Amino acid sequence: MATENLRKIIEHKKRETLLNFILKREFKGKLISRIIYFDTPLGEKILIFCARPRLVLGKANENLEKILNICKRIGFKNPQIEAVPVENPLLDANIVADLIASKIERQGARAARKIAMNISESVMKAGAIGIEIRITGKVIGERSSTIRIQKGKMKKSGEINKIFGTAISHAFLPQGSVGVKVKILPPNATLMDNIRIKEYNELDLEKLEKIDPRIIDILNKKYNITGQP
Repeated sequence: MATENLRKIIEHKKRETLLNFILKREFKGKLISRIIYFDTPLGEKILIFCARPRLVLGKANENLEKILNICKRIGFKNPQIEAVPVENPLLDANIVADLIASKIERQGARAARKIAMNISESVMKAGAIGIEIRITGKVIGERSSTIRIQKGKMKKSGEINKIFGTAISHAFLPQGSVGVKVKILPPNATLMDNIRIKEYNELDLEKLEKIDPRIIDILNKKYNITGQP
């Protein structure tokens, strides 16, 4: 039974990964963040998280048939497809990486640094704590080189690495492919140097007492409070 459940989970993730890869490749530049699917009593449902749903589906849903054909090719029978707008696209690493790559394809490798600078400033204005952009390829001369743009705070180690939004995209140019890697530290991330110690009146004393009754006595002695609250 456990083996069967594990097999189903692996198959589910395999199809989801394949769907993400193919749809992002076919709709490159449409600013797709991620694609998930799940089974419902009415059948399979696919959610496409993107910056602008109309850009993905088309003005009159003309791209819907193409998406359905791709899904059926992967193994889906008759899925329901829904495009969901991302709340703040500039804080989504997948969308930002796709945006940079598509702009480099349109404007050329020589504009890569300017594109990265402009977009990094927009991301910081959107509320990000920090952003790092790495563009690698033939962006300066005949040899491969790397352009690195960093703004705000970027922590490189520790638990904070699990909070980073990281994405990789590629721009295909006549001289070869250019890799774009984006790391964004979202505004809701709690940094170790920003931790604030609560005052006594902000503490949940009932909760602390359930954890360890001795905590209340220690706090009362520290703040010179007589009697248990």
